[in-house]
Amino acid sequence: MVSSEAAPAASVLRPIGSNRKVAPSAGSAGVLSWPPAQTVRAVNPIPATVQAWMMDFETNNPVDILEVSRSVFAGPIRSDIIHRAVTYERNMKRQGTHSSLTRSEVRGSTRKIQQQKGTGRARHGTRRAPQFVGGGKAHGPTSRSHATDIQRKVWLMALRSVLAAKYAQDQLVIVDNMVLESHRTSELNRMLQTNGWAPLPSTKREASVILLPLMGEELAASLKNVELASRNIAGVSMMNASDAEVYEILRHDYLIMDRNALDLLQGILEPL
Repeated sequence: MVSSEAAPAASVLRPIGSNRKVAPSAGSAGVLSWPPAQTVRAVNPIPATVQAWMMDFETNNPVDILEVSRSVFAGPIRSDIIHRAVTYERNMKRQGTHSSLTRSEVRGSTRKIQQQKGTGRARHGTRRAPQFVGGGKAHGPTSRSHATDIQRKVWLMALRSVLAAKYAQDQLVIVDNMVLESHRTSELNRMLQTNGWAPLPSTKREASVILLPLMGEELAASLKNVELASRNIAGVSMMNASDAEVYEILRHDYLIMDRNALDLLQGILEPL
């Protein structure tokens, strides 16, 4: 026999002193969780790359538009981090062979030059004392290493900052290759002046250009002419991209790198 009594209705929660219904509890049978679960994903509206021209090395005509990493070439420019890296690199290059002779190292006798009393003059001992001409040096310099330490991540941040500064100041030139037909210095100098990378002779100013190709253990035949032609131009330097230094890039006005060097630096400097 079926009971005629109706099943009790699900309880509905009401605030005390109010007839307004609110959402039922999540534990009630047949009721979904409240509020419904939602997946929120943050989307960065800033693109991960920026655009840069790839130029022809001899004519400075645009060849292609490249997408380069924003974190490497358009990141924040930290002058304080650059200062730390420059100090580190310059300290590493200090010779540190300065030295002077102390009173124990100067040649001469240790005999007392005068009696202690009765002369009316100051008391003196050996002639090798610092107050005499030809005597030793008190607290003088000694041979030592001036090298300091820096964290690798800090140095990489400085390199990213100096590359971003060159990109922001329109002093970064990316070329497809650095192939020259001639090894003559006059040809390279004329090409740099024509492309606007070196001042004209009428200005009486030196060039300030660093060439940064990717070179292997042995200099490639395609880069031999550039290396020979750039030796005798004041203000023009050439460095392997794998040995790039913050100070060398910073002290030159224009940075010219090839496509292989660009790929190498992006692979090393792009943060994880």
